Amino acid sequence: MFNIFTLAFLAIAVGLGLAMIITRQKTPEPIQLVPPEDDSLNDPKEIRELTLEDLYRVGEKLCAENQLSIKDRVSVSDHEVYWITESSNEFFFGNYVLGFFKTSAENPYVSLPTIFEFKDFVKSVTSTKGFFFTTGYFTKDVHQPLEGAKVSFYNRLKVLSELKRFNLSL
Repeated sequence: MFNIFTLAFLAIAVGLGLAMIITRQKTPEPIQLVPPEDDSLNDPKEIRELTLEDLYRVGEKLCAENQLSIKDRVSVSDHEVYWITESSNEFFFGNYVLGFFKTSAENPYVSLPTIFEFKDFVKSVTSTKGFFFTTGYFTKDVHQPLEGAKVSFYNRLKVLSELKRFNLSL
């Protein structure tokens, strides 16, 4: 009545049917596995959302203050840009990388994989230090001590304080 070929054909047909059902389902939304940093609780909600241009203005002021000249600008995506700078200060000689990252309303936090990509870029341009600016906040795992290039983090709250320090308006 049933032979081995019929059973194999039925198994393949059931497998293909299940594969079609599974692949037609909506993909899950990214889940925040690591809690955000505590600064996000102190976020001034009355201040508008920051843009990449706001981050650039802070970056330019910090470059001028620390005698850094911008050698190159690398656009990673429409929401992430890196600047390669060079110090003209003899005491702090070397290259520095400034990273600018615009978060979205759907994903307002920068996670560790994004920082790993930035650190890899810092290492690839033989830089000694990096500065990472974001319009949002970081997840707590980003702040753990990691090997590699030293990176200073500027979240939304710190960027707002730097804008105030440099007397830049929003």
